[in-house]
Amino acid sequence: MKKSLLKNIALVLISSMLTATLVVGGTVAYLQDTDSDVNVMTVGNVYIEQHEYQRAEGVAHDAGDMGAGNGVTEGALVPFVQGQALYPAVPKNNVSTDYSAEQNTEDLFFWGDYVYSGTAGNGLWDDNNLSNVMDKMVFVENTGKTDAYFRTIIAFECPEGMTYGVQPYTQGNELMNNVNGASYDWEEVGYVTIDGVRYWVEVATYKNILAAGNQSHPSLLQVVLTHNATNEDMELLGDTYEILVASQAVQADGFADAETALNAGFGDITTTNHPWVDGVNIPVVVEDADGLVEALESGKDVVLNDDVKIDPAGMSNAYGTTGINVKNGQTIDGNGNTLDIKGAGGTWDSGINTTGGLIKDLTVTGSFRGIFINHNSSHTEPVVLENVTIDGTTYTISCDQGAYQNFEAFDSTFNGWTSFAKTLGTARFENCKFGEGNGYAFCRPYAPTEFVGCEFEAGYRLDARASVIFTDCTIGGEDLTSENLATLVTSDTLNNASVLK
Repeated sequence: MKKSLLKNIALVLISSMLTATLVVGGTVAYLQDTDSDVNVMTVGNVYIEQHEYQRAEGVAHDAGDMGAGNGVTEGALVPFVQGQALYPAVPKNNVSTDYSAEQNTEDLFFWGDYVYSGTAGNGLWDDNNLSNVMDKMVFVENTGKTDAYFRTIIAFECPEGMTYGVQPYTQGNELMNNVNGASYDWEEVGYVTIDGVRYWVEVATYKNILAAGNQSHPSLLQVVLTHNATNEDMELLGDTYEILVASQAVQADGFADAETALNAGFGDITTTNHPWVDGVNIPVVVEDADGLVEALESGKDVVLNDDVKIDPAGMSNAYGTTGINVKNGQTIDGNGNTLDIKGAGGTWDSGINTTGGLIKDLTVTGSFRGIFINHNSSHTEPVVLENVTIDGTTYTISCDQGAYQNFEAFDSTFNGWTSFAKTLGTARFENCKFGEGNGYAFCRPYAPTEFVGCEFEAGYRLDARASVIFTDCTIGGEDLTSENLATLVTSDTLNNASVLK
C-alpha cells in the first residue's frame, strides 16, 4: 500500500479557471449520509461508535462568539445533515490566493467546540474566500471499557472519467478532501469498484490509543467538488454523491502499535481487502409505513426519518400478524423515533419479527410482542439491540422457536414481560433497564442469560429457567448481591442464578 503524507490540503483556485464552474448546471450532486455508526467492526471486547458532524449552519470558523445572538458559538458542531447539495467550489470576489487549511495541532479538533486560533483556517478551508465546501467531520467514540486502536476506511465516489486529488496535487482533479493529518497516519489504497460504482479509498489510522470512554479527533474534515467539474461529470455523479465510511477497532492491550493490531484483526486494507468487497447496503431513509415495509421487503437497511405508525399490521410472522419482517439481517436505525404498531394485539402477533440483524435508537410500542425472534427465514444471525426502548407491549422480546442465533442488548429498556425459549441460544443484556409495562414486570429466560450493569425496578421478578449470571446489577436502586438475590429471582429458581459482583 502506498504511504501518503496527507496533511491539510491546500486548494488553489485561480479566478481565470472559473469558466468550467460557470457552465455547470442542471443536475446537482447531493452528499449522502449513507455512512453511519452502523458501519463499525471490532475485535476483542471493544465497542465503538462512529459519528459525523458539521459546523452549525451559517457559523463561519472565524465568526466569533455568537452565543448572545442565537445561542450558537463559533465553530459549534451539529449532526451531519444528509442530502445537502454539493456544488463546484467557487472563490469569492475572484480571489486568486491560496485557500490552504492551517496545519492543525494535536489539541485542535478534539471533541467540543472549534475555537478560532487567529489563523486563516484552524484546520478548515478558508470559507471567507471559498464557497461550496462541504463539512463532513468523522469521529470515533470508544463506548466500551477497553482501550483500543482504530482506523477509519473512507471510500469517496469517483466515477470513471473523474479523478480524485492525491499527492502530488494537480489542477486537474474534480474531487478533493481536507483531512486531519496531525492525529492520523493516512494511506492511499486506490480505486475500487463497489456495486458497479468506482470509489477512491483512503485509510486513516489513529496515531494514539483511544482510551475507553473517549472520543477521537476527526479524520475526514471536508470534501469539495473542484472548479474542474463539468456538466458531464455532474451527470456521472447523478443526484447523490456517496461517501462510504467504516471504522475498525482492536483492543490495544498486547499490541505494539495500531497498524500491527488492526492488520492482525482485519488484514491490510488493499483494493481486494476492504469493508465493501462484497458490496454495500445503502440504507433507505423512510418516513412512513409503506416506505418502511417496502425497503425491508427489498432486503434494505433502513433509517427512520420520523415516527412511523403501522395501522393496521398486515404481514405474517408465520405464527400471527406482524408490523414488519426482518428476514435478511438488515439494520433498522430508528434515529430516535418511534415505531407504533396497531392491529397486532393477538397472542402471537408482533411489532417486529426478526431472524437476525441490528435494531438501534428506536422505541417500539403498540403490539402484543414487541420484538419476536423467529426462524422463518433461510437467513439467521444474532439479534442485536442498541438503545432500544420497548414499552406499551405485553412481551418486550420473545422467542418461541429460534435458530440458536443468540441475542445481545445494550443500553436498552424493557418494560413488560420478557421471555425467550432455549432455541434463542444465549442472551446478554448490558447496561439495560427492566421495569413494568402493561401490568407486568417479569422476566423468564429459558436460555443461558447474562446481565451486566443492569437496573431492575423494585418489585421486578425473574424466573430463571436456565443459568443466569448477574454482574454489577441493581434492584430497586440497591446493589444486587448473593444475599438479596431472592428479592429479584423467584425462590424455586435461585439455584440457577448467581451474582459475580
